[in-house]
Amino acid sequence: MALIGPDGVRDAYGQIRCGRAPDPPDTAPGARQQATMDGRRVVIGFPPNARGRIPVVIMLQEAGGDALTPFDRYAVDRYLAAGGERFAVAAVDDWPSADLTGALLSYLYGCGLDTRRIGLLGWSAGGAGALRLAAELGGERVAAVAAASPAVTAARAPLRELVDIPVWLGCGDADGWAQQTVTMLKGLQALGAPAEGGISRGCDDTTYRRRILPDQLAFLSRHVTT
Repeated sequence: MALIGPDGVRDAYGQIRCGRAPDPPDTAPGARQQATMDGRRVVIGFPPNARGRIPVVIMLQEAGGDALTPFDRYAVDRYLAAGGERFAVAAVDDWPSADLTGALLSYLYGCGLDTRRIGLLGWSAGGAGALRLAAELGGERVAAVAAASPAVTAARAPLRELVDIPVWLGCGDADGWAQQTVTMLKGLQALGAPAEGGISRGCDDTTYRRRILPDQLAFLSRHVTT
């Protein structure tokens, strides 16, 4: 009988409790552009056959991630291609210390993207950051924001500042942020905000983020490409 080591036990338990990570789509992604801005790496994934100045969604990855995480770990460019979305996804190293509203938006505009009204997508700490950034920029600059497992309490979330921005909030039922996410979602809806999402099976991990990524991208597409 083969013995399962500690890592194997954790992996097996994780698959039972949180589910198995879905394989990324086989769809070939569009072009990927990588360059340096203010000493930090910026990665942009374009949809296949992109033409003209298309919209952009800025991705704020979880703590410990970098600009390549959305692409190498989550295959966001493949999901983008599989869904037929017509916007680009951009990520930057160490986003909490980056000048997102100034240097990054100027850089993305220089790359040929439409930055008049952007989309925001974030997970965990990045989800909280996406909500804060959307509140800071307002509905005139942010077309929509999608946040999974946002690591912020409902009491500290900028709910009233988001009331005019379409918001998607989601969390796994085995995630410690699930109840706070429900409270934020209900709070936004009570304020009359166009808020969607909810709680589904999962944890705060790669499995859950890949599972919901098509829904997040489809939600963002309805708002950033109109």
